[in-house]
Amino acid sequence: MELAFRYNMQCFNTAIKPAAFKYAFDKHNCRKVLYFDNDIWILQPLTTIIEALDQYRLVVTPHVTQEVPLDGLHQDERTLMLAGQFNFGFIAASKSELTLEFLDWWLNRLRYYGYAEPRKGMHFDQNWGQLMVSYLPQTEYLVLRDPRYNVAYWNLHYRGIHLHMENGVVLYDSEPVVFMHFSGMSDLHKYNLESISPHQNRFKMVDFPELREIVTSYQAMLQKEDAWRWRNVSYNFEYFDDGTSIPMVIRQYYADMMDPEEPFRNDKNLFKELVAHESPFAVHADSGKFSLLDWMLQGAHHLLVEQSGQYLICELVWQVYLHRPDLRAAFPDPFGKSAEKLFNWAQQNLATELDLESLLTQHFEREQHRPMPNFSKGVNIYGYFLGVFGVAQSARLLHGALKEVKVQTHRILLPSTDKQHRSSLLRLNASRTPRHRTNLFVTNADMTPVLRRFYPDRLRKMHYNIGYWAWELDTFPEEWIKHLRFYDEVWTTSDFVTESIKTSCQASGMKIRTPVVTMPMGFDINFDHYRKAKSRFDLPKRTVVFLVLFDFQSSFHRKNPLGALEAFRFAFEGDSPDLPDVLLVIKCLVPRTHGFTFEQEFLELKQAVDKSRRVRLMTDALTTQKMHSLMASVDVLVSMHRSEGFGLPLLEMLMLGKPVIATAYSGNMDFMSKLPEDFQFLLIPYRYVGVNVSEPFKHIYRSDQRWADPDIEQAAKAMVMLASNQSLRDRCEAVVGPLFRETFGQWSVGMRMKARLRAIHGKSS
Repeated sequence: MELAFRYNMQCFNTAIKPAAFKYAFDKHNCRKVLYFDNDIWILQPLTTIIEALDQYRLVVTPHVTQEVPLDGLHQDERTLMLAGQFNFGFIAASKSELTLEFLDWWLNRLRYYGYAEPRKGMHFDQNWGQLMVSYLPQTEYLVLRDPRYNVAYWNLHYRGIHLHMENGVVLYDSEPVVFMHFSGMSDLHKYNLESISPHQNRFKMVDFPELREIVTSYQAMLQKEDAWRWRNVSYNFEYFDDGTSIPMVIRQYYADMMDPEEPFRNDKNLFKELVAHESPFAVHADSGKFSLLDWMLQGAHHLLVEQSGQYLICELVWQVYLHRPDLRAAFPDPFGKSAEKLFNWAQQNLATELDLESLLTQHFEREQHRPMPNFSKGVNIYGYFLGVFGVAQSARLLHGALKEVKVQTHRILLPSTDKQHRSSLLRLNASRTPRHRTNLFVTNADMTPVLRRFYPDRLRKMHYNIGYWAWELDTFPEEWIKHLRFYDEVWTTSDFVTESIKTSCQASGMKIRTPVVTMPMGFDINFDHYRKAKSRFDLPKRTVVFLVLFDFQSSFHRKNPLGALEAFRFAFEGDSPDLPDVLLVIKCLVPRTHGFTFEQEFLELKQAVDKSRRVRLMTDALTTQKMHSLMASVDVLVSMHRSEGFGLPLLEMLMLGKPVIATAYSGNMDFMSKLPEDFQFLLIPYRYVGVNVSEPFKHIYRSDQRWADPDIEQAAKAMVMLASNQSLRDRCEAVVGPLFRETFGQWSVGMRMKARLRAIHGKSS
């Protein structure tokens, strides 16, 4: 059903061509199969082709074998390049394993990409099939160049003068033509004989007087066989199952949603989860999901939120809008200032244009009277809740903290293009309908243009909007300062980030009044989730294990794992029998990001690890549960970062009661400054150095900015102290853990947010 709905009749017929060959081979045990379009006139026995299939797996004919002038007339070589090298109105195949493999590949491509948009390189089945000359050995296919095969309007410029008819036989000079292709010439009610074919304007019938008799003979044969009756047979896949016609725009939308190679999009994710897409012809879905037709009449699904109030622009109107340059010009702000006018245009015109009078008349009448929403004082939290990266974790923690203090919340999922960082184990019960008056967007400043694009001002301004930003340097990018205007206020992860934004805002001279407020994160430690499992990670017993955690997406040079490795080697390299049993585990993620693979940085790290003793590199993508287990199984966390916006893993380990050796600079000092006096040695002094990074971070971190260079010798001394002193590690668990769990637990953090929200509602109510 998917293929039949995806395509109109012509595309569907060509898309199933490989399947038809497979059916003949598998179900009817055919050894040789020949396919001809229904507008081909077979004039002579096909002996040459049939015999060729004894030697070849495929036999095809090219559109042309001689050059076509580039003179502004149609068709020429440019249009033929778009249409494909071979004309698959004819193709022959013999059964073999190689043939079946090729047919499987071809069918798979046509399932999603068998449409006709030549300017995009798609022309039915032909563009894909021509790859046979690259995919098959040259000895396995035959390109039949004989001019007596597949004579058609596209090769008349050199074949036309050779054609004539004698005694009812079509000849090419003195040789019988085997078959001709009358493309565009079979609709007897519309056909203009003098134009030869409506698909070209290079020739008129007067240019080939001998051709007239051939064409009229073909037409007479069609009339004798009552061909028009077959042309009038209705196409069963033109309608939904209640008889409602299917507009092409809905087919195109369905094809787009079902395309597996499209980048991850919020609307596609929703479509796959909420629509009964396996039954696209059904008007009513039995599975508790939306039918496709119902889905098209819901508000446009690419937006972050459902539309509120009057003049809802449904998905169907939106798709028509996208395909119509005139509408885009007339209504430039379809979800904002132009929404009412676009709605009125659709109400007056769309039902007739799409042949959906009954359905759309009722829809627009109903939508005209939508009430304005009534929002409560809770918080809509927008975040990457399904992700396994830092910003995603921030959204989950903020949501948990607000729930802990009984603030009403509603989660709305932000779209992510990074499939590798989406956890299959996390499930989210969320919708796109904002329920509350306050919006909290947990995504960084650079994503503001995306929010602006997918959250129209008309809808966003119904709420009090808060951004939640992190940043890693003491100078905030000037090009991002303007994004403050999108929000009513901005919360940050730490005082370090707050000062960075405020200082840079003042330095820029921009007059922006958006408040910037520090709102740190926190979480509760459930020790059941942090069961020690050294055996799971093959960590040796009676060994002090140091851990380094980082993600290449967060900048290899900023996270500075080589600094931690250097400190470890400084502390423990050597053969002294007095050295404790130690191990350094470097756990990192190495994803692809916008085309960057971080290969150079990873190679640099791997070479350094290979040169070191007692060091292990882990690159596995761990679930949250396994990451908790790893953190519980090690003894010390090391972060020789050059700058941090906050440092969630550092706080998490301290709340577990594990020592954290870290650079005494940037966002982590919001909590690490509260370490007891006898643990101040964990804070590593530093000096300022200029920022030096590789792609893709050069456009984010400028070379005129600064960050910290930690003292490696001091870090090494701290490592030695912890490795050789079990009682010190035990005291950290007994003293530091409870202190940080109380200070940075979800209740404490949640109460701080709740107080701020009360101030907001009091001020704006």
